[in-house]
Amino acid sequence: MEGLQTAALLERIALIAKLATPTDCDHDERESVAIWIAEMAVTAKKDLLAVIFDVNGARLA
Repeated sequence: MEGLQTAALLERIALIAKLATPTDCDHDERESVAIWIAEMAVTAKKDLLAVIFDVNGARLA
């Protein structure tokens, strides 16, 4: 994933977090949002590290 795609993913994570904050969300919905954010954050971190290491000529396994 390119750096621009990673930035877009991080923007989606922020939007999902904002959507979970209204008072009309119940506990289960907030829990689902937290799980989605965690999954996307892990993916974004791996992708970002791959881009960083690829720039330096090495590839992240």
